[in-house]
Amino acid sequence: MVYPTVVAKIFILLPLSWHRSPGYGISLVAETTTGCILSSESAATHSEASELQLPEDLGTQAAMSLLQEIKLGGVVNSTHQGLLFILCALCLEDVSKVRVGKLSSYSIKTLQHIKEFLGVQFSIKPNPVTGTVLLTCIGSGFQNLYRKVS
Repeated sequence: MVYPTVVAKIFILLPLSWHRSPGYGISLVAETTTGCILSSESAATHSEASELQLPEDLGTQAAMSLLQEIKLGGVVNSTHQGLLFILCALCLEDVSKVRVGKLSSYSIKTLQHIKEFLGVQFSIKPNPVTGTVLLTCIGSGFQNLYRKVS
């Protein structure tokens, strides 16, 4: 399988009240050379002994999750697939195409809801070579009738 080139940059953001926080977390974001943004988040949890998860373990967990998202391929991570499908279904009456990695169960349920509520059906074509899925639909042409036009 061919993996996209990913450039890693590190940004540390500490809010002014960071020292009063009862826990911690990490968000990792990777951008491919083609402009696709993939992300992974993890938050520290209490272990059985009521101690917070070690920062090293949390970082490893988030990194492994991000590497899994990169391995799956596609233009968005699996957490955001459903949102992308909704935006495609609500767009103008034109063809939308999107390539994602393996469909998550949440994404499949979202596709069912889109068909039921908006009447938009997606064409789903798996690509066994890359392990990705190409979804195509014609948008519903939804318009906000309450939007003021200047």
